[in-house]
Amino acid sequence: MDIHLTNLTPYQVEMLDTMWHLDSESEYLDWYEQLTAEEQCCADVLQRLVILESMEETLGNCAEARSVLQQFRL
Repeated sequence: MDIHLTNLTPYQVEMLDTMWHLDSESEYLDWYEQLTAEEQCCADVLQRLVILESMEETLGNCAEARSVLQQFRL
């Protein structure tokens, strides 16, 4: 799975690299707790972006689902 996020700042890229290299949830939580409130907000946003991008890649463009739903559209 390839995840592509664009228009990130160098700081956000660095933070994502750090997040990506953590090996477990406990390592992530330990790292997260060391962050300032502002840094935690940034980590939360980046985490959500990664989740959304991975969901989008998994679901694809949903062409088949759209076709089926179109049949029921009024």
